[in-house]
Amino acid sequence: MKIELTKKQYEILMKLVYIGNWIVNGFKTEDLDEDSDALENHIFSKAGDFGLGKFVFFDEDLDGWYPTAAAEDKWQIDLDDFRNDSFWDELEFRLADRDLVVRYGEKKVENMSLEERNRLERELVDHYYGEFIKNGLKNLVLLRPQ
Repeated sequence: MKIELTKKQYEILMKLVYIGNWIVNGFKTEDLDEDSDALENHIFSKAGDFGLGKFVFFDEDLDGWYPTAAAEDKWQIDLDDFRNDSFWDELEFRLADRDLVVRYGEKKVENMSLEERNRLERELVDHYYGEFIKNGLKNLVLLRPQ
């Protein structure tokens, strides 16, 4: 199969592959997804063909293509936005799920209809969303059981 891309589309593809591979492998110290790394390397190796060689360099010691610091700085903006949005979303939903169990008990929550659980969860998520928009983490504290 052959896919034709413009220079701009290829630049976007490099950013998306970088972000995708970072999400897949970014926190791993072992058991890296080698297929993701290989695809990223392949995409980066063709950057020069699109006049985008300024975004990548070949590391002979590691035998692979990598983004330049400037490219990473540019692409990290989107990744940082994603991580920030994911953080708040996960925090709101995890706290809401915790509070559902605290309020109603695990068994009752498990037996709720999906509609009821979603409605109650949404009320709690909306509460946390409002709190975090207004105060960020300022009012969030961890209490140690006595």
